[in-house]
Amino acid sequence: MLAYFCFIEQLLVGNMGTSAIALSLPFSCVLGLLSSMTSSTMVRRRFVWLYASIQFAFVVAFAHIFYSVVHVQPVLSILLATFAGCGVTMCGSSIVVEIIRLKRRWQRENNTSDQQMNSQIVLRPQPRHTQTASSSSNVVPPLISESGNVEADRGR
Repeated sequence: MLAYFCFIEQLLVGNMGTSAIALSLPFSCVLGLLSSMTSSTMVRRRFVWLYASIQFAFVVAFAHIFYSVVHVQPVLSILLATFAGCGVTMCGSSIVVEIIRLKRRWQRENNTSDQQMNSQIVLRPQPRHTQTASSSSNVVPPLISESGNVEADRGR
């Protein structure tokens, strides 16, 4: 919140003088609360500071553009900068997350296709049918008759 307060104060003090405090204090509280809520909701815990810093940088950049370059009224420039900065950061975060998911999916598909290729390339030996001279000439398969009884048919 303090960073937003200092930023808004410095942005507005040149034109508004000491009355800039009356405008920067409520907006900095709201911006600080909004940014902390979106930071903790949108990203994992270890990336909260990175997300909040990038979001702050975008809000500052858009506020300077709207207030100094486009010459929009102070309240409107802060609101537009907040929406634009938070929106760009959220969209960028979502794009990064989707790119990472897509990359992981491609890696998984490549790994499974590589494993399938490797399993097809490996030559598996065919089972050997060894025949000995005594077993091949002396063994006669039993004949099955219409009755299905092999023992009864042998006696005939």
